[in-house]
Amino acid sequence: MGPEIQRQIRRDHPALPGHFPGNPLVPGVLLLTELFNILEQEAGMARGPVMLTSVKFMRLLRPGEPFTVRWKLLSRKNIAFAVARGEETIAAGTVCWGSRLTKQVGS
Repeated sequence: MGPEIQRQIRRDHPALPGHFPGNPLVPGVLLLTELFNILEQEAGMARGPVMLTSVKFMRLLRPGEPFTVRWKLLSRKNIAFAVARGEETIAAGTVCWGSRLTKQVGS
C-alpha cells in the first residue's frame, strides 16, 4: 500500500473503561483518532476537517495488541488506509483531508 507505522493502544488508556469490563476492546473511534494523528505526524497532513468517505471495521482489536497502520495518497486530499494485526485487516477505508461539510448535520 505505502508507508506504514506500528502502534499499540495501552491497556490503561482512559477511553477503555466501559469497552467492555472483563472483555476489553479498542473502540473504532480510538483507532481512527490514532490514524489521524499518524497522518498528521508522519504524512504531513495539516490538522483540520476530515471526511471519512468510507470505513469498514472487520476485526476486533484488544488493548495491548500491536497493529500496523498503512496509507497511500490517492490524490492531494484523498488517502486510502488500512489497519492490520499481522495479516488480518482490522479496518480499512478512505479519508478526504481538508474537506468542508456541505450539509448541516440534522438539517
